[in-house]
Amino acid sequence: MTGSPVTFVIRLVVMKKQTLSVFVDESGVLSKDDPTSRFYIVTLVTHDQSFSIAELAKRLDRELDSVGIANLYFHAGPIIHAHDQFMFMNWDLRRKIFYRMLAFANHVPFQYACLVVDKKFADDTETIISSLERQLAELVDGHRLDFTGFETVKVYYDCGQKPVTNLLHRFFEQRKHIPVVFAQAVEVSRYKMIQVADLVCTLRLISLRMDCGLSLSKSEEKFFGGVRAFKHNVLRVIRRKAIV
Repeated sequence: MTGSPVTFVIRLVVMKKQTLSVFVDESGVLSKDDPTSRFYIVTLVTHDQSFSIAELAKRLDRELDSVGIANLYFHAGPIIHAHDQFMFMNWDLRRKIFYRMLAFANHVPFQYACLVVDKKFADDTETIISSLERQLAELVDGHRLDFTGFETVKVYYDCGQKPVTNLLHRFFEQRKHIPVVFAQAVEVSRYKMIQVADLVCTLRLISLRMDCGLSLSKSEEKFFGGVRAFKHNVLRVIRRKAIV
């Protein structure tokens, strides 16, 4: 028996992943004239929520409880330099807090990108913001930071600096193809991944200073045990997660 050949058409349906979280933190002062910070950094940490970090977060909490720290959120700069709520903690305890968070970051599946402006070459605040927006566009529009495979992209930012808040909203409102929603009333203490973004921001700032030929501060030297130890034990761990 002969007849027309039967053609089977197979359609492959690519299912989008549910949610990508984007945690944002900044380091530095936007003012061009502020002498305390040469660099302004905005860090974006991305985490695919299909990979749960709940058990890792619980383990981190247990480890911090075991050294007598409870209900205290991680803040890298003050931990290193003994500022704010960490002022009266000894070196050993602060190191334990720091390296437990670093171990958590090492095991969590995330990526990050840092937008960096050297204010030495910026004329004013508007120039700084423009540079940040240009770098963000290069990341997103160049698909190094790919948001298209997710049903929702949820941005977490504590609105610490209004120009950064405005930048994020303006940028994503111009890109209707990216399904972005902004988390409301973000409290840093509630989100381990914002604390990871803070860690990344702080380490990027230290590495930028080193790239400019500056040495570690006395407190950083003591905390990390020198430049070689910092690069090998700390910076190398975080750089593996960088979006390149």
